[in-house]
Amino acid sequence: GRARHVTAEADPDLFWALRGAGSNFGVVTAMEVDLFPVPTLLGGELCFGAGAAEEVLHTYASWAHQAPETMASSVLLLAYPDDPAVPPGLRGRHITHVRVADSGDDHAEAFRRVGLLRRIGPRVLDTVRVMPYAEVGTIHHEPTDEPVAAYDRNILLADVDAAAVAVLTEHAGPTAGAPFLTELRAWGGALARPADPPNAVGGRDAAYSLLAISDPAAGNRSRRDDLLAAMGPWSTGMSYPNFSGVEDGAVEAVRRGYRPADFVRLRDIKAAYDPGNVFRVNFNIPPATSHGGDGT
Repeated sequence: GRARHVTAEADPDLFWALRGAGSNFGVVTAMEVDLFPVPTLLGGELCFGAGAAEEVLHTYASWAHQAPETMASSVLLLAYPDDPAVPPGLRGRHITHVRVADSGDDHAEAFRRVGLLRRIGPRVLDTVRVMPYAEVGTIHHEPTDEPVAAYDRNILLADVDAAAVAVLTEHAGPTAGAPFLTELRAWGGALARPADPPNAVGGRDAAYSLLAISDPAAGNRSRRDDLLAAMGPWSTGMSYPNFSGVEDGAVEAVRRGYRPADFVRLRDIKAAYDPGNVFRVNFNIPPATSHGGDGT
């Protein structure tokens, strides 16, 4: 059909849907983004050896719950291979990484808060420092020079209590031999409040996300799924689309990324703007159908 120019002001439903369901609703040709002055931040990671893993998780869950909105944080559980390419201090070891990034003005207060984590015990590595914002990528220090086959899956958690920590340790801790990496990330803050203007982003009631990433091997992916299933009692029933991988493209998996009423609305908006589902090479939201079927 004929091309039509749309804007956020003229098409508020489409703007609502685009912010949360992205590529299902077209191609953005221009946008304005507000900037916030954050010249420096306190960031880095605390790396603990195998003996501290469970205590780190217990302490972190309490610590993150009380952290201010300026403090973003996560915990990564990873058993490094005995490979010369791995830094000497990490090679062949199970490491519990606590990663932090505080964007507030009071670096001394943020440093004090990080000190509560340092009390857990000796660190294999401790890189927390005041850094220019441009160095934020060093906190996770992920490889960027070559592609890595990664099979991602996630669930959102309502809480992490002592029983949840025990399950997490059983499946991904030092003795688990887990053939995948696991990340527990604290949510909350502005994300926990209603959006203004509204948008389609789901999962706002989550306290944490739990992300597990495997290589392509079927057995390793199965063990990754065992972890997520075992953590089901603490799940909100939702997932986060940005942390989903190639295995979760089916409609039922995509549906878990949105509040039920929002998913119905998204399908109605899809039917209005893209009834032929042209924008389908994505985590697809099918258009609603007039006969009341599920459109799958």
